[in-house]
Amino acid sequence: MKIAFALALGCTLATQAHADDEFGGATVVFARGASLYRVDPKGKGETEIATLGAKVAVRALRTDAQGKVLLADLGGKWSWMPLDGSTKTLTELPCADGPAQLTEDGELLLCRSATGGSLIVSVKDGRTRPIDVPPVGARIVGPATERRVVWADKTGVWAAPTKDKDFKPKTQVAAEAPLRSFLASPDGQRAIGVYLDKVYTSVKDTKPAELLMGFALDGQAARRKAIKSGVPIEWSHDSKWVLVQEGGSACLMMANGGQYKCWKGYTGASIASDGHWGLVLGNRDGSKKQSPAPKSSKTPAKGKGKAPAKSKDTDPTDEPESAVDGGAGSGDAPADDVVVAPPSGPLALYRTRLEGAFNDPPALIVKIVDGAAVWVPPPLRPAL
Repeated sequence: MKIAFALALGCTLATQAHADDEFGGATVVFARGASLYRVDPKGKGETEIATLGAKVAVRALRTDAQGKVLLADLGGKWSWMPLDGSTKTLTELPCADGPAQLTEDGELLLCRSATGGSLIVSVKDGRTRPIDVPPVGARIVGPATERRVVWADKTGVWAAPTKDKDFKPKTQVAAEAPLRSFLASPDGQRAIGVYLDKVYTSVKDTKPAELLMGFALDGQAARRKAIKSGVPIEWSHDSKWVLVQEGGSACLMMANGGQYKCWKGYTGASIASDGHWGLVLGNRDGSKKQSPAPKSSKTPAKGKGKAPAKSKDTDPTDEPESAVDGGAGSGDAPADDVVVAPPSGPLALYRTRLEGAFNDPPALIVKIVDGAAVWVPPPLRPAL
């Protein structure tokens, strides 16, 4: 009885502590120098969690919905580590340079294969399974017993169960694939991408334009216009919000349209599980002038996508910088795993807030960072 009571009391106190924390017990992992560090979303309690090789560029950081696994792109090579403190070393994964998405339970990874197509990788033991789907924007969705892969190709957007080695039967969940920037939601119910549509130039006249749109993966092909020239970076774990870069502005956007907020002069880095908070990179001096983004090492072949543009201090309606083509409509064009590259120069990490009638200025979390950062959800707590 005493043990049971103590456990119940501990769970109650932990729950109360999280209830009193406006961030729900979440933390932030970021890169600085040759290390990765962990802090709370206010920048307190900084702790080194991993050591890296000298001069390794941390291009992207990602995690699962339970904050168990950290995925890192280290100079074009994907690696992982558990976030339980059992190690300070990252283990390299058998993925080629390109996009990668974790399952929400942190067990599997979908990434680019060195021989073409994609790989399903078991994170903990490195076992692989090649699959013939484009890796850009694709992901594994659903619980372990009902996993599906969602992907886009020239013929449409598709879903198929992973348990069948030949991906049969596959279901068409959208008849027309986006031109680029396809990104499926973690629950596999929605996606976002750039489509060719019409915009009004006057009361009567229209012209064709490429627009970011959200759509349900239900086979009905109904689409809703989103932020006009936005580049989707990351979905929230609850599949309701998207972190988007529009020109020189980082934005938090409701996936099915409507509410959004943007912060000019910042580059999006990560989004909270419920979309209420975002992580953005900005200048250490607090100015909104962005330094040029580093040039990509990849140069798409002629006619197969655009080379990344340089970041600059732009109006939010300008075309997005550092966007790399490579969606369903671009054939076999190469595509970075980092669709919006972090700006160069002395960077600081800031926190944005979705709530409120007005845009609160981003709050400083860490004064000195070198590249990527990720919002890490708290582990699941025992039910009372």
